[in-house]
Amino acid sequence: MSGKSGITSVPWRLLPSPPASGARNMALDQALLESAVRDGFRPTLRFYRWSPAALSLGRFQSVDDVDLEACAAKGIDVVRRPTGGKSILHSGDFTYSIVFPPGSGMPDGVVDAYRVICRGILRALEILGIDADVLTREGDDYRSAGGACFAASTRADLECAGRKLCGSAQVRRHGAILQHGSILLEDHSELLYELLRFADDENRGRQLRNFRSRCMSLDETGCRRSWSEVADAFRRGFADAFQAVLEEGGLSAEEGKRADDLTGAYLSPQWLYNPESRAFPR
Repeated sequence: MSGKSGITSVPWRLLPSPPASGARNMALDQALLESAVRDGFRPTLRFYRWSPAALSLGRFQSVDDVDLEACAAKGIDVVRRPTGGKSILHSGDFTYSIVFPPGSGMPDGVVDAYRVICRGILRALEILGIDADVLTREGDDYRSAGGACFAASTRADLECAGRKLCGSAQVRRHGAILQHGSILLEDHSELLYELLRFADDENRGRQLRNFRSRCMSLDETGCRRSWSEVADAFRRGFADAFQAVLEEGGLSAEEGKRADDLTGAYLSPQWLYNPESRAFPR
């Protein structure tokens, strides 16, 4: 991809993000998406961790999929994402987000935009020594996957040796694009399935086995790297794939204030329990 494209005509912002709660991380992603429509916004890439560990639900996923009492007992936050999909356990995983402003040259089609953005992820995985591919087949397992996002396949996923390695989701607002996604650094599937609701233990065990057969953590590829090492590979991967200059920068005053306001909204029971709401938290 040429450095003269709209995507790389200006340096990107690499946004340092200390570990934060689920509500704060989702608030930051949304604040950046809203800020992207303002003049002067540069493509923004950030990598983040979750503290405490959190279970994130997809935009329209029923909260009934989750055992909230089990989450509370184990100190696991529960938050709803602004993007689709199903439940992801963020416990030592690597999460990225990237935001592009309108007119950046990204494709209009969602799947086409996924494929462009995945160039950076594929290059990052290559740097880590992992041979991965974009999932080209239409996922046929979404309904049968239960409440776990990594058990379901979509054309926004990357797979290694036929198993899902990186899952991503995307949302657009006024022409701006937010995409975020996760790589499981280690297998915490047993804990995940303790946090989800099932009719009985037999069904839970069957779904857990299905999950493990369909997806894989980074260490299962033979690549045992720290979160920081993966972050460095992603930084290099996106720079290489897009011929982009990444400059470290902070939030603007407006972004910081908006993220503060949205953090409370993402903590609200109304947002958690009302996935049919048509609006983002306000």
